[in-house]
Amino acid sequence: MKITRGGRLAGDLTGDVARFTSSAEHDPYIADSVIEVNMAHVLALANSKCIGRDDAAALLSALDSLLGKVKGVPPDMEDIHMVIEEEVTRLVGQETGGKMHTGKSRNDQVATAIRMRLRDFVIEICNSLVSIQQSLLQRAASPEGRIIVPGYTHLQHAQPVTVAHWLLAHHDSIKRSFERLICAYPRVNLCPMGAAALAGTGFKIDRSVVAKYLGFDGLLENTMDAVATRDFAIEVTSSLAILMVDLSRLAEEMIIWSSSEFGYIEIPDDHASTSSIMPQKKNPVTLEIIRAKCGTVLGDLVSLLAIMKALPLTYNLDMQELTPHLWDACESTVLSLKVLSDFLSKVKFNAGQINVSLHRGSSVATELADVLVREGGLPFRKAHRVVGSIVKSLSAEGLSLSEVDPARLQTMISGESGITLPRESIERAVSPVMNVNVRDVRGGPSYAEAERMISERMRSLEDEESTITSIRRRIDQASEEMRREVAVIVHSGASK
Repeated sequence: MKITRGGRLAGDLTGDVARFTSSAEHDPYIADSVIEVNMAHVLALANSKCIGRDDAAALLSALDSLLGKVKGVPPDMEDIHMVIEEEVTRLVGQETGGKMHTGKSRNDQVATAIRMRLRDFVIEICNSLVSIQQSLLQRAASPEGRIIVPGYTHLQHAQPVTVAHWLLAHHDSIKRSFERLICAYPRVNLCPMGAAALAGTGFKIDRSVVAKYLGFDGLLENTMDAVATRDFAIEVTSSLAILMVDLSRLAEEMIIWSSSEFGYIEIPDDHASTSSIMPQKKNPVTLEIIRAKCGTVLGDLVSLLAIMKALPLTYNLDMQELTPHLWDACESTVLSLKVLSDFLSKVKFNAGQINVSLHRGSSVATELADVLVREGGLPFRKAHRVVGSIVKSLSAEGLSLSEVDPARLQTMISGESGITLPRESIERAVSPVMNVNVRDVRGGPSYAEAERMISERMRSLEDEESTITSIRRRIDQASEEMRREVAVIVHSGASK
């Protein structure tokens, strides 16, 4: 008879029912966290004299011996919580082992363990976000960052920008994902322990002390809310979904840029595959999988929302089906970030092909219209019409603004508007370099602005690293303090 069957239920669950209701497959994610939760709880029981120090010493010694060793849930066991309790009971005997569950429930225990494992994932993901930001900034600061590339709207040539400006745009969207996760972290790092099943416990356990032992910043105070809510998981997964959408957009751009029609970048060999039949192929497979992983994480988010949408307070076993989606979203995001960071450190930009494309697209048209406004005194809408008419005429000949002699443009402008611009003004207007550097507004694509933004964001990365280090240090210090108290009690028990 299993512990959780107690005296209320006869016999054990049948095979199919046991497998159907078991969380065994995904429980190893929280095994060590469950052990640490039990250690903190036993300390609190001892401190409040709910159990004797000899019993506490035996329980703590047994729990400590299990850390890092519980790798799974046997087929005949319900979940990781029961595996650990039964193993402790085997080590210390039923009389002492049966005291470990005093004043707690699997409801508050699992909610606490999930938060502990999730905060580790958040820290890992934030570290990966720092790494990918570093990759983007390093490439932006390299000589390749000054390559002028067509900027696009509607996937049509729009205006010239630089590789650095493009990389910085992706950096900034990823930085916001870092900020979202850091802002979510305080709501993850709240402790449900002491809520028991839903109504707390009559044993005088100091919930704040348990939270402190486990490295939490505070309590989820209302005991019903503490065991019922999974909003912290939804919030983190929502942030991951936004992040993965941004990573997918970056991956999609690079897939397009690697195509024969563009040829802007060369896919690193270790991020590509070839065809089993077509020997010329170089397929951007890691980028494609990142796009697919985005869909996976979006699906995980929808699953979390759908599972929780109609659950009455407080705990329902439906919640067990939620955590696999949470871990899947975290794992998919972690691996995507690592792979993409490596890709970005190795990708090569084809400056020659980019330059050919740049001069074919008349992306300098906006600046030519602006020159007609600044130097010719035309209203912008009229200047827009004049340049648009010229582009149309040239396109019919298979030419662009950058591919014809400035003298011819001077004649065409005069014929369309009655204004004669200096040849030098036209030459500057159709120069991609001039187009980039004249746009030196804050956040613009000019070389000077790129240097400023790169420098500023490099300094910001130091703050991000410091924030992560501080969070990790607080958790580690709490763990060390708990382990010291465990050692004192275990030693006192052993010396008797």
